Amino acid sequence: MQAFELVLEREGTVSRRYRITPGGLLIGRSPESDITLSDQLVSRRHARVWMDGETARVQDLDSRNGIEVNGAGVREAALAAGDTLRIADFLFRVVRYSDSTMDQTVISFEEAAEFCNDLTHDKAAERLPVLYKAARLLGSVFEVDELLEKILALIFEALPVRRGFILLQEPRTRDLVVRASLMREGRGEGPPVSHTLVEHVMRERQGIMTVDAQDDSRFEGAISVMGHQIHAAMCAPLCGRESVAGAIYVDSGSTGKRFAGSDLEMLTAVAHVVGVAVENARLYQEKIEQEKLAAIGQATAGLGHCMKNILTGIRGGAEYVDMAIKNEEISYVKRAWPIMARAIQRIDMLVMNLLTFSRDRAPERLRTDLNSMVRDVIEVVRSRAEKYKIPIAFDPVGECIAHVDAQQIYRVVLNLVTNALDACEEDGGSVTVACRTEPNGCYIEVQDSGQGISPEIMERLGQAFVSSKGSAGTGLGLAVSFKIVREHGGDIEVESERGAGSKFSVFLPRGSDDSGAQRATEFVRSDDG
Repeated sequence: MQAFELVLEREGTVSRRYRITPGGLLIGRSPESDITLSDQLVSRRHARVWMDGETARVQDLDSRNGIEVNGAGVREAALAAGDTLRIADFLFRVVRYSDSTMDQTVISFEEAAEFCNDLTHDKAAERLPVLYKAARLLGSVFEVDELLEKILALIFEALPVRRGFILLQEPRTRDLVVRASLMREGRGEGPPVSHTLVEHVMRERQGIMTVDAQDDSRFEGAISVMGHQIHAAMCAPLCGRESVAGAIYVDSGSTGKRFAGSDLEMLTAVAHVVGVAVENARLYQEKIEQEKLAAIGQATAGLGHCMKNILTGIRGGAEYVDMAIKNEEISYVKRAWPIMARAIQRIDMLVMNLLTFSRDRAPERLRTDLNSMVRDVIEVVRSRAEKYKIPIAFDPVGECIAHVDAQQIYRVVLNLVTNALDACEEDGGSVTVACRTEPNGCYIEVQDSGQGISPEIMERLGQAFVSSKGSAGTGLGLAVSFKIVREHGGDIEVESERGAGSKFSVFLPRGSDDSGAQRATEFVRSDDG
C-alpha cells in the first residue's frame, strides 16, 4: 500500500516531515492544528490533507489566501510524489513514505521551542518529568561542566542511547570542545561524529536524526562512525536567545536500536532549555569579568588621585627644604616639616585603609568601655579643633560596654570625628559625640553642624573612593568604617541635610568574648583623616 508524507522546506533545507494518515492532517494557524504554521497569511483552519485509499488529496478549507499545487491555485486536488503544496510562504514537498524516508529527520529551532512549551503544558506527557528534572538542575547547579554532565545522565535515563557528548564552542577561538561525555559501558576517544555535522546543526539551528549513520552523507569523513559501527544517531543545537552555544550528540552504538521522532523531539526540547542556561551562565560570567575590570579601573583611578594629592604636598615641602639648604635658613625647614609630616601621615592612612578594605577579618572582641574610647579620640583631635576654633563636646550616658575589636572601632570613631571636623573647618560649626545603650547594643553618635553631604554623594556613601572632601580626601575612610562595623554585625546610619550638618550613628551589638573579664583600654592612635 502506498503512503506519502509532506516535507516542509524552509530556505532550501528540510525543516520537518509529516506522514499523511487516512485520518488526515489539519493545516492552519490554530495551535490545535496537526501542522501549525505561525503566519498571519495562514487561516486558523487553512487546509486538510488526507489519504483516500492509495491517493493523497488536499482540500482548501475556505481559507483567505488559498493553496497552490505545483504553482497553480486549487480548491481540491490529488497529490503525487514530487508535487509541491504552497500555503502562504510555506512550501511542502510530497514524497513517498517508507522506512528510508524516516532515516533523516530534522527539527528546527522554532519547533524545538514549541515542543518544549507543549511538553511543559501537557500534564499527561510521558516525558514531562524529564524537563522538570532539567529545570531543577538549572536552578541548583551553577558550574557549567557539572551541569552538562548531569544533563547527559538525565538524557540517558529518558532515551535509549549508548553514548552521548556535549560540545561547546569557545567564545574567543570558536573551536568546538567536548565539555561532557557519558557511555553506558566502556570508554571512547571522542564523539564519533564529524565536526561538519555539528557545525551544520549549529549553523542551521536544527536537530538531526539518522537511523543509519554509515549511509548518511552528513557523517561522511567521520572515521569513528565506521569503527564503532554507529547506526542510529541524533544531534541537536544548544540554542540560547541570541546565540548557539554548542550541540548535544547521542547515538545507540552498534546495538541496532532505532530512535523515534519523539526521541528527537525530546532531545531538541532538552537542548533548547540547556542552551538558554549555558548562554545565561556565560553572560553572567562576562558580567562578573566586566565588573572586575570596572572595579580595578575605579581603584586604579582612585589610588592615582590620592597619590597625586599626597605627592603635591611632598613637592611643596621639598621646595621649602631646597630653599633652606640654598639660603642656610632653618625657618624654611620649620615650614616644610608640617607639610611633609602630613603627607607621611596620609600615606600611612592610605596603606592602612587599603589593607583593611582588601581583606576580611574576624574581629578580635574584647570587653571595651566605649566612653573611654571616645574620650581618647577627642583628646587626639582636640588640638586641631582648638586651632580652627571648632567646639567639640562629648556626652556620655552612663556605662556603655560592648565586646568589640577595640583597635578597629577606635579607627572608626577617629575617622568619623575627623570627618566632622573637616565639615566644620571652612565655614565653622560644632561637633558633638555621644554614647548611649539600648537593650540590643550600643550606639556611638557623631554629629556636626557643618556643610552637610550632597544628595549625589549620599547615594554612594560608603563606596570606595567616594569622598565629599574633593582632593583632600582619599574616599576610603568611610568605606573602611562601614566594613569594620559590619564585620562586627552592626551598621552605620547617616542623616544629613545640605547646609545643616550630618549625623553618623554607629550601632554595635553587645556581643561577648570567651574570657568575659579582659578589658581593652589601649588604642592605636593614628589619624584616619
